[in-house]
Amino acid sequence: METPTLAAWLDRIGVEHPRGVERGLDRVRVVADRLGVVRPAAKTLVVAGTNGKGSTTAFAEHLLLAAGHSVGTTTSPHLHRFNERIRINGREVDDETIVDALESVESRRGGVDLSYFEYATLAALLVMSRNALDYAVLEVGLGGRLDAVNIVDGDVAVITSIGLDHQEYLGETRESIGREKAGVMRPGVPVVCGDPNPPASIPGRAGELGAPLLVATRDFGQRDGQLWVRSRDGHRRTFELGLSAVDPVNAATAATAVSQAGCALAQRTVTRAARTVRNPGRLEIVEHGGRTWILDVAHNPHAAAFLGDRLRSTFADRTIRALVGCLEDKDVAGIVAALRPQVAEFAYADTSSPRGRAGSALRSAACDPHSFAGSSDEALAHLLARCESDGDVIMALGSFDIVERVRTRLGIH
Repeated sequence: METPTLAAWLDRIGVEHPRGVERGLDRVRVVADRLGVVRPAAKTLVVAGTNGKGSTTAFAEHLLLAAGHSVGTTTSPHLHRFNERIRINGREVDDETIVDALESVESRRGGVDLSYFEYATLAALLVMSRNALDYAVLEVGLGGRLDAVNIVDGDVAVITSIGLDHQEYLGETRESIGREKAGVMRPGVPVVCGDPNPPASIPGRAGELGAPLLVATRDFGQRDGQLWVRSRDGHRRTFELGLSAVDPVNAATAATAVSQAGCALAQRTVTRAARTVRNPGRLEIVEHGGRTWILDVAHNPHAAAFLGDRLRSTFADRTIRALVGCLEDKDVAGIVAALRPQVAEFAYADTSSPRGRAGSALRSAACDPHSFAGSSDEALAHLLARCESDGDVIMALGSFDIVERVRTRLGIH
């Protein structure tokens, strides 16, 4: 019998949807125990948060690699291909490796029903477990407490930021969302929080568990291109970050997390990681066709405000025109409002995922009736035609779907 391709497997396991998180961890934990994957590496970092998870995960991975360690990483979602979700020593694993892992998950699940993300998480953990790794860096998909990644007990828990997103599943306030993110904490295990003003549910839960809590700006941080980090023995170290694709706040969070996990950092380690890390779709700046493009998957007002700050500091003298595409559960009005001071014009694009939304519906939700709405190609053509000089910047944001389309159009997929 012919072995199914990865594409066939992905069709088989269904569509990724946040609703799966409501079902809890009991089922996926049963299968994980059968597979023996609840300890995927000698040490594990679990990364949760509303925004900044991808950047923090990527920089932690590159710091560990630069320090000479073997590292497995899992992230979600992907931009172009599923293989992006599972990396061993910085390289995406191939189709054959993923298919073999999925076959193993299938053979051991018995009658247990698994969602797309649960299949993906178990496959990633199995691939890592087969490689005798020093470290695993696991990015939570949604929330924390009920996310499939949370079957693993991390040696360090990371919570990057707390903002309003996925309220239908995580609650309507920062307090309730923080409580869900705090689900990745474990008794006595260090917690690194990249949010300088976390909701009380974060320190409250850390206190209940006796988990040492390090908070950005109080216990670690960044200033003027320098990171300052506190290691597990309490010593404070300062490093030059230099130019990097990762925001300094997330870089400081990652550096503190790997230090808490026992990785000894040196300036050459930080320098090498800063030079090699790539984080597609997160404040990604591309020069193409004589024009500057900004690609960012920011899909909630908190992320949009963060993006707006970066635009103000980097592109204050440039005219920015923005292509927006959001899924049905996103606050497009809040996203647009956060960026309006920096953006001269918005155009709204259809998104094609099962939770996609028409550009015309986005335009109405944003209360922006005079803006263009249509397919992504039509909306981009409109914005390009509106550019008045080569210095005008085109920005694409709001979802992985829209960023993936623009990256493909630019030939950088």
